[in-house]
Amino acid sequence: MKLSSRLKKIVDFTDKCGVVADIGTDHALVPVYLIENGFYKKAYACDIRPLPLKRAEKYILSRNLSDKITTILTNGLQNVPDDTDTVVIAGMGGEMIIDILLSDTTHHSATFVLQPMTAVDSLREFLYKNGYQILDEDIVAEQQGRKLYSVIKTKKTDLLKDYSAIDVLLSPALQRKKSAEKELYIKKLIYTRSKILENINKSKIHDENYINMITDEMNLLKECL
Repeated sequence: MKLSSRLKKIVDFTDKCGVVADIGTDHALVPVYLIENGFYKKAYACDIRPLPLKRAEKYILSRNLSDKITTILTNGLQNVPDDTDTVVIAGMGGEMIIDILLSDTTHHSATFVLQPMTAVDSLREFLYKNGYQILDEDIVAEQQGRKLYSVIKTKKTDLLKDYSAIDVLLSPALQRKKSAEKELYIKKLIYTRSKILENINKSKIHDENYINMITDEMNLLKECL
């Protein structure tokens, strides 16, 4: 079974211990891979929608893993048993991931592997403000670099640490990395902000504070190249 680069990074970031829950599992590719390779003894394949869960059930059955992978219809982590050691939340927006973490009350000892499709900065800042430690972060490229994904490994410690503007744009773990994918990611962030400034210059409304913030972010990112 071959995983995409994005899913392989998610798998690599898991702790490989007792029980894993995959939230928004769709086809259950991640839990099937983890169980088949002996990384976990048990898995929960979870989704809020019945149709993806049916697809997951069919795939799990085809791999003869129904005794080790349980499908759960759930909104986020609401119906996920608290014996879960690792939680994977991937392929959805950062704001939705934040909502899932906010509503969870029973999995604070688990390690979380998060792969947001949007609002990565907001997710990082949420983690800092809510006592999560970012243990690792990396950038994965697909489609010859046209698609770039951030994968974050985090755990709740309830210890609030100071963080800076650059830490929101690139976590300290990511800042320490050296890779072509990270460089592409930074260049994309700079380009996005340059287009924002371009559009502001064309408009009649100028928010100097916002312009200064975007300019400062661009300068911080350039220093990381």
